[in-house]
Amino acid sequence: MNIILILTCFAAFYNIKITSYNKDYLSAQQTENLKGIFILLVLFHHLNIFAGVGDIYNFFSNAGFIAVGGFLFISGYGLMYQFEYKGRAYVKSFPKRRLFVVLMPAVVMSVIYFLIKWKMYGYSLSAMKDDFFRGSSVISNGWYVTAIIYFYMTFYISSMIALILKKSEAVIILNAATEIIYIVVCLKLNYEGHWFPAAFAFCYGILWAFFKNKIDNNLEKGIFAVLAGLIIFYYILTMGLQFGYGWDEFKCLMYLTMIVLVGMKVKLQSKIMEWLGSISYEVYLVHGLFFILLRNNYIYIADEFAFMLTLFILSFISAVILHKIFVCIEKTVFKGN
Repeated sequence: MNIILILTCFAAFYNIKITSYNKDYLSAQQTENLKGIFILLVLFHHLNIFAGVGDIYNFFSNAGFIAVGGFLFISGYGLMYQFEYKGRAYVKSFPKRRLFVVLMPAVVMSVIYFLIKWKMYGYSLSAMKDDFFRGSSVISNGWYVTAIIYFYMTFYISSMIALILKKSEAVIILNAATEIIYIVVCLKLNYEGHWFPAAFAFCYGILWAFFKNKIDNNLEKGIFAVLAGLIIFYYILTMGLQFGYGWDEFKCLMYLTMIVLVGMKVKLQSKIMEWLGSISYEVYLVHGLFFILLRNNYIYIADEFAFMLTLFILSFISAVILHKIFVCIEKTVFKGN
């Protein structure tokens, strides 16, 4: 079974390049590679949590919020970067070019999940409503899908306000406020803890995009020193202090900072990870379906290796097909626009 982990590590890192300074550390190619790695972390995390696939995968038991934080950071960074460079034109096209791209696949997959659960378990609209208010979702592990749609909507609203005020800083302030509201609501509704540790990563990505030039100028020659300082600081905190609320959120931002700093020295060039990153949203949406379909009262793949391999293959094939379908729908809907 460890062969799957070995192969994924090879796919992720076989073509890295160590540089004196990678100025493209958050380029499209680099972030697609990162998204490919993050979706693998999500898969291994869910396999460890929900499928009990072996002690070696216990390493991934706490990797979920870091991986999802990575997705949110990249999203926040990308949206703010485009807003800074394109301004009003980007905001005008946002509903159809960005919101639709995350919302439409989520709606389609919600219908598919609902129909399968209805057929297999007698799932109902009432049960789906109850699930939502207790912090669950018809989509397996769909809390992230709900969160990213919410963050995209708040970014769109905040960017419109920023244009009216002629202050880009308004995007940062308003998104920080809406993320605090998001966390408060999750706590008030007693949603499970995985809903919010990565929440601030979205605004962190916005901040990084806004201050990127200053960050780059200050860090270009001191990356190793800053990275070493962060690691030592984090180690001291974990050894000497006890934390309650906010610790997981802080850890997420610390890990993301370290990942980005490493990216300033290490250029990721894996075509496999780049491809996987391009379909990572579809993989996230569909992989939970195969937890249901491969282990139930009708079909049950008990062997851990066979289960993992089948889940990976079916998830990736389905994600490719879904990606093509979603792109076709998008082109059809906005044809001529």
